[in-house]
Amino acid sequence: MTDWPTPDDRPVILTVARPADAGMGMTVFGGWIMAQFDHAAGRAGRSVAGPCLIRAVHEMVFHAPLPVGSDLAVHARVARIGRTSFTLDLAGIADPDGARVLVATARVVMVATDKAGSPRALAA
Repeated sequence: MTDWPTPDDRPVILTVARPADAGMGMTVFGGWIMAQFDHAAGRAGRSVAGPCLIRAVHEMVFHAPLPVGSDLAVHARVARIGRTSFTLDLAGIADPDGARVLVATARVVMVATDKAGSPRALAA
């Protein structure tokens, strides 16, 4: 695993993988993990720019299965800020039996929006 996120970094969201989120085995559907990343991007994006929307998800990679009953912490950090958009790096970390396991990563492009939903310039 890379040097980010560290055990001391605060996650954007923290949730538990439930049996209803599992497929045939005792691991969680990838779509459920993607939904958690969507929630985390929205929360992180609002803290960066206020109202915003996801424009694109790049390179979502699943690194390990997420066992049912595991905590999933999704961390976010700003990778780039442009005129109306910004890019977040996301990392999902599971903690089964006290061991930190990188479950998934993604790069998400967010667009700051005005009340009409149109792109707006980010504060300089």
